[in-house]
Amino acid sequence: MSDAATPPKKKSKLLLIALGTLLLAGGAAGTTWYVMGGSHHEAAAEKKEPPKKPLYTTLETFTVNLQDPRGERFAQVGVTLQFEDPELEMKIKDRLPAIRNEILLLLSSKEMEDLLSVEGKQQLAEQIRERSALALGIPVVQHNYTRVPPAMAAASAASGAAAPAALAAAETPKAEGGTKVAGVENPIRGVLFSQFIVQ
Repeated sequence: MSDAATPPKKKSKLLLIALGTLLLAGGAAGTTWYVMGGSHHEAAAEKKEPPKKPLYTTLETFTVNLQDPRGERFAQVGVTLQFEDPELEMKIKDRLPAIRNEILLLLSSKEMEDLLSVEGKQQLAEQIRERSALALGIPVVQHNYTRVPPAMAAASAASGAAAPAALAAAETPKAEGGTKVAGVENPIRGVLFSQFIVQ
């Protein structure tokens, strides 16, 4: 029996069945793609770690004489260190004398004018952050430089190690291509002032 002899109703019926099959197949493929894509996005969202809760250690208030020809200027500064790693809290306690020494030396090197402006206080906070990490024995990357703790530098110099570790608390530029040299991100995330009196 030829196509010409096939009744038009049968042709229409076959065409509708074919179209229906194609639509179902397309819908199933689309659903599969959507579900697979959705589960992929959900898995990616689950992998994102929630922000770590900040931890704080408050140091005893520092009272120091400032750089002044008459020796009449002094500062009282309350310092709190902010970090995220719980293990760092014990390290800070163990190395507290070294941290306090670094901060005292830093504060006593300042003049009154250095500490009166907001910019001066912000710079001091960043310097305390860096000095505290160095006192913990952590070679930290600051901007484009790596600062190396003096003890680490001395040990490297004795063993004949290459720079930057051979430079005591020296600033060593990044290697070519922007790669950071022998340093880690500072684990002390911030320095907060609980008291700041300059007289």
